[in-house]
Amino acid sequence: MGPIPENHPSDMPQTPGKKMTDGPEVVQSTPQSRNCCTHAHDEVPQNADVLNKFLEEDIHSKVVFTLDEFATIILGLPPKCDVEEEFSLEPESEAVKDAFEAYLRVAIGVSEVEGQKRTGAATHEKKLYQPLANLLNILRNGTGCAGKEIDEKMFFVQDPRPVLGSLLERKPDLGAIYTQLLKLTENQQLSKYLAKKKIVGVFWGLLLFFVEVKHRKGNFIGLNDRKQGTLALFPFEYDFNGKAVLALRARSLSRVPSSSRAQSKKASSTHAADERPRVTIHQSGGKEKTLEVGTSQFYAQKAEEELKAEENMTPTQGQHHTRIQCASYAKEMLSNGFIRNHAMGMVADDNGVRFHYYDRSKVIESQASFFYDEWKKLFMAMVCQLNKLDHEKLGFIPHLDLLDFDHLRDPKQFAYDLGEDLQGLVGARYSFIGSDGLRRAVVIEKVLYRAEGIIGRCSIVVEVRCICSVSGCDWDGENKIMKISFPTRSRTSEEVFIREARAKAKSSGNHWALNHLPNIIDSITVTYDETKTVQGRLKAHLKEKYEERVMRVTILEKLHSLSELEDVTELAQVFYDILQIHRWLYKCAGILHRDLSIGNIMFRRIEGKVYGVLNDFDLSSFVHDMAKGPASDFRTGTRPFMSVDLLDPEWKGGHLYRHDLESLFFIMICLACRYERPGVPAAEPRVFTKWFSGTDEEVHASKTVFYSNRFSGKLPIQSFFAGFPDWLDAIYYWLCTAYQGRPQIRDPPKLLPARMQNLRSQNNFSSRDTPYDWNTLDGIFTYTDMKQLMSSFKDQPLETRWSGGDPDH
Repeated sequence: MGPIPENHPSDMPQTPGKKMTDGPEVVQSTPQSRNCCTHAHDEVPQNADVLNKFLEEDIHSKVVFTLDEFATIILGLPPKCDVEEEFSLEPESEAVKDAFEAYLRVAIGVSEVEGQKRTGAATHEKKLYQPLANLLNILRNGTGCAGKEIDEKMFFVQDPRPVLGSLLERKPDLGAIYTQLLKLTENQQLSKYLAKKKIVGVFWGLLLFFVEVKHRKGNFIGLNDRKQGTLALFPFEYDFNGKAVLALRARSLSRVPSSSRAQSKKASSTHAADERPRVTIHQSGGKEKTLEVGTSQFYAQKAEEELKAEENMTPTQGQHHTRIQCASYAKEMLSNGFIRNHAMGMVADDNGVRFHYYDRSKVIESQASFFYDEWKKLFMAMVCQLNKLDHEKLGFIPHLDLLDFDHLRDPKQFAYDLGEDLQGLVGARYSFIGSDGLRRAVVIEKVLYRAEGIIGRCSIVVEVRCICSVSGCDWDGENKIMKISFPTRSRTSEEVFIREARAKAKSSGNHWALNHLPNIIDSITVTYDETKTVQGRLKAHLKEKYEERVMRVTILEKLHSLSELEDVTELAQVFYDILQIHRWLYKCAGILHRDLSIGNIMFRRIEGKVYGVLNDFDLSSFVHDMAKGPASDFRTGTRPFMSVDLLDPEWKGGHLYRHDLESLFFIMICLACRYERPGVPAAEPRVFTKWFSGTDEEVHASKTVFYSNRFSGKLPIQSFFAGFPDWLDAIYYWLCTAYQGRPQIRDPPKLLPARMQNLRSQNNFSSRDTPYDWNTLDGIFTYTDMKQLMSSFKDQPLETRWSGGDPDH
């Protein structure tokens, strides 16, 4: 189909047509493509409610372990029976017994004391923080005293200040860090620097695990199914050897003199003020802004409002709310700061506790248990074990060794003049053994991209400079791109696709294609040992319910991003190049990219000319494999740029070539309408924001409306992108015509307006002599027309790199 007529209608025909029972031919999706649908890295204002929707997807398929299973599989402890026989703390009973009693007295006793009337949860929850921190610190070694080991950890009260290093204000009630970091406060020069930057608190990159505290009688962790009278809440005390002793009834606490309670409260308050660490480290995540920190009074007031809101929740609502809170902390730990495989934490609700674990494949939580019941000794052993875990078992990535930059533990290595680096990666030095057997060393100079999320491949892309001092290193002093990702083990690596494509270009004489393909320098794949790593143990235990992943480190040639282009014609040439190399890959190399996005379109400059480069083949597939692999309900792509079909759960036609063409259209229209120029976001509010913040269903509904109810007036294209309206108006017209005129494959989405529910095609497909062509939307949306349209810009021809590519079908 050619360009749109000059006087095309603004609204497409809406004559109802017959619903088709035969849709596109069902093809199989790429194997193991689960959770590959991701969000784009765009300057969308971050909102907790928006991100929480995606956390719900991650926790939907959580697995619940018994406390014994969690201790054995996640923490690496022996079975419960062996723990009961072998576990011990020194000194043996008094410190541990007193710490338990002090916490439970506050958790249970106070609410039953004052005239048998429970105080407000919002007010009382805060009273639990310091006693619980004291208890957890006691359980590290039986004394609560910080040791001299560099791996020694300390629990501290984080609330009400948010943890730093993220644009969202998340604040677990308690956190744990290495005790060595407490010495940072002795550095006067550092303190002065932090005061100037208004930086107060801990960063996500330094948090080892989190603790969320509730005061809802166990209801928010699922203990509400037990009858919990006064005696049930605190029926026994245990000496260290596990012998049950009848406890004081909770009501007897009312006989404690008020003066004693006041003194105890004052001592606890003083203790909190003295021991709460003020870890102050400046990090970065590539955001060009300084984090402004509010006053303590501001955060305290905000925390009070949040706690009062929880008082109105039912147990079911509270459990869901708590799970989302914990998942949000895990997401920040995995997405900010140092690179991690997994994150851990726990929830304490009065005298109940539940442990949480998050990795790139699964969310695991333990069954909720009481502090005092038969699981008490195991709980004590688990807290003690947390203190013994080294940084790798806490989730920090293996095989990439920190060199002289261990500010996780050693303040002497802390380099605080990090500019706007809010995540702490810039300046970190890593070493690894390459595929050639040589040990390489690099320093991170810039964070280019970091995926937000828990489950998935979660790529981190950084610019590094080689600092190798060994002989034989042929990239000493050069800047490279390092990408670390966590793909499924069965997925073909990006290296295979790129090397195959480059080899095909050379062998077939299509040397032009080499200018438009990335160049991989090295690739290392790290697997997880079945017995030595938690991921390996989970795979052995859960079998097919656990998606096995690997850690892949890829070193690539440095390319340029679209944000560096200042000439609109050069930008158009890059997009035309991408159209051609994408088609060549499909027709000649047998590769379908399947994840076109703004971040995956790069360019290189050769002798002053720009050449568009199609980057990131992590989700690519060989065409010959796409029709024979096992089916999958999960689609690949980046949500804002995904085809309407791939966002539709009713679509069974697989990932087609034209879906990538449609992604190219969405990339161009988002860039032209949402940015003043490449890299410079337009003023808010911007169009198409729902595409960047919505779920699959919401984005699908929004794009369906976009196609079915044509934009009123002209597309809001920014002035820099003059010339692009000729392209975008034509492609938009083709897609509107094609989607409105094709057979119906589903009932109208429920999210569409009522006036859209009866929209049908005017074509009578049942009387056709030939079947509908789903690959080109019946010839309306083709590579041939796209190439003809994009071969010129502002009435001037662009450089055509390849004359092949036909036919379309």
